Amino acid sequence: MESQTGSSVFQLSGNSNPDYKTLYQELQVKQQFLLSQISHEIRNPVTLINSFLQLFESHHPEIKEDDYWEKIMENMSFLRALLEEFSSFNNSAKLHLQEINLDSIFRETVESLTPLCQTLEISLLYEKETAVPLISADPTKIRQVLLNLLTNAREAIGRQGLIRCSLSCDGENIYLCVKDTGSGIPVSHQKDIFEPFVTYKQGGTGLGLAICKRIISAHGGQIFFRSSAGEDTSFTVVLPIT
Repeated sequence: MESQTGSSVFQLSGNSNPDYKTLYQELQVKQQFLLSQISHEIRNPVTLINSFLQLFESHHPEIKEDDYWEKIMENMSFLRALLEEFSSFNNSAKLHLQEINLDSIFRETVESLTPLCQTLEISLLYEKETAVPLISADPTKIRQVLLNLLTNAREAIGRQGLIRCSLSCDGENIYLCVKDTGSGIPVSHQKDIFEPFVTYKQGGTGLGLAICKRIISAHGGQIFFRSSAGEDTSFTVVLPIT
């Protein structure tokens, strides 16, 4: 961790002590196993309950006008989304590698979110700053990381702001950066921002950035951010060329 005039930079690399790394890796394996078991045990009853609710609604359509029914369905949607996040987290390190064009993937992801950002008066800009070679990576997982970062940036702004995206290469690594003009991340929230189930936004699962971290780590890369309360926030993904 590095602090400069109230801003902070955090990396996922953690402590360089070998014993610490071994312990951390063991905890990660146990955590993944636990999440897998929880997901399996919960998925079936949730699916069954949801089916019964839909069946009940089909026989009593008037129930849709009830405020309590709306709350029930909202929470069922949240449970299903949470299970999907569990699955995504558990599978985030499983890669299907192929030669990919990061410029195309980054540009297409930005373009997919542009219409929504326009409705919120958020300018979404993308620039390829240098030539970038093709690399071996999982295109679906890389797109998932970019979508998570862009969605977080949009939510941090709310309305009226700027998200600036850039892609560059220094000959050894490729850098994918997403910078927003939101309200910044308070220092008290920064230490554990990549940990699973840590969230400071209403309705969040706390798995989005944890998934990003696992995906990038599986590619042999790093993800870090620079932020301070009331200031811009930037997330940078670093991927090795080889």
